[in-house]
Amino acid sequence: MRAFAIALLALGGAAFLLTRPHTAANVLGSRPASAATPAVSQSPASLPATKLLALPKSNIANGTDALTVTLSGVPASDSPEPTFNPKIAGTWAVVGNSEVFTAASTFQPCSSYTLTVWAHTHATGAGYVGAKRTVGLNVACPSVSGLQQALARLGYLPAKFHPRYTVHIPSGKISRREAAALAFHPPRGALLADPSDAPAVQVGRIDATTRGAIEIYQADHGLEVTGEPNRDTWNSLISAVSSDRRDPSPYTWVSVSESLPESLQVHRGHHVVFSTPVNTGVPGAATELGTFPIYARYVSTTMSGTDVDGTKYNVPDVPWVNYFNGGDAVHGYPRASYGFPQSNGCVELPIEAAHTVFGMLALGDIVVVR
Repeated sequence: MRAFAIALLALGGAAFLLTRPHTAANVLGSRPASAATPAVSQSPASLPATKLLALPKSNIANGTDALTVTLSGVPASDSPEPTFNPKIAGTWAVVGNSEVFTAASTFQPCSSYTLTVWAHTHATGAGYVGAKRTVGLNVACPSVSGLQQALARLGYLPAKFHPRYTVHIPSGKISRREAAALAFHPPRGALLADPSDAPAVQVGRIDATTRGAIEIYQADHGLEVTGEPNRDTWNSLISAVSSDRRDPSPYTWVSVSESLPESLQVHRGHHVVFSTPVNTGVPGAATELGTFPIYARYVSTTMSGTDVDGTKYNVPDVPWVNYFNGGDAVHGYPRASYGFPQSNGCVELPIEAAHTVFGMLALGDIVVVR
């Protein structure tokens, strides 16, 4: 099979461009005739065969790029258009010896297509290619940086994007093509925490803050909650950015301070909306410092394990549980007092405080232990 080639061509000059009719079904269409195109006096079948000089590469890094099929001569007006399976809205145009396809918005991220060049494809004054050619096309998922900028734009990441260089980034509603272009080719820059004490974001990495944001976005949009930027998530994100559908709720996270007296605060946007004394882990079972997304929640559950002295425990009906790091959870637990290490690694709250906090949180919300 011949080598593939992707070309993103500047199609600015109308004098150099013949646009082919487009239908949503991507069916075969006739090419507009050019006054400069000589009439073919012989049947294409009786002429020397047209050669396919270049086809698109199998791996497409940017779904908004144009794809090019190059022949050994100018494509004839009655030559059939190449087609895609699955079908995709867009237009074919003749540029020199090439047929160039531009998607109306984008090839879907994280998806596969088949491009077919038909046997009766031919150049002006030349015979048919003679055999159908098919090319498998794999569209990459956009970059993690593009993902983070999209989530921050929609309010799912607590950060504001600051570009490294002067660049126009449209705000509000934009076209789906513009949204896809920002995803596949995001500008370089920094994501600075907003509010300043919010969980940090590591640009280009699916860190805990980013994974939590993905989970919240997926849950909000009826997607499978995986914490991974898969095809369905990307298609939804591009649509949401295009229509400017922002997170309707302020960004929410929990901070736990191990400084005495130990405390927990629930943050919504720029405000602390709830605070309570808590207990963290004793030496030998200390609550790990760091940033963690909540991965499981239970109104009530049984907890079992081994204390630091080797004693086994099995405690039923532990209420208002938010697991965030292995067996560590924010949950209610009755104690005589709170504010210093007493637990086996969990963050223990008074029962009523745990009930309140449970109602403020969701899967994917971040717990920061400092």
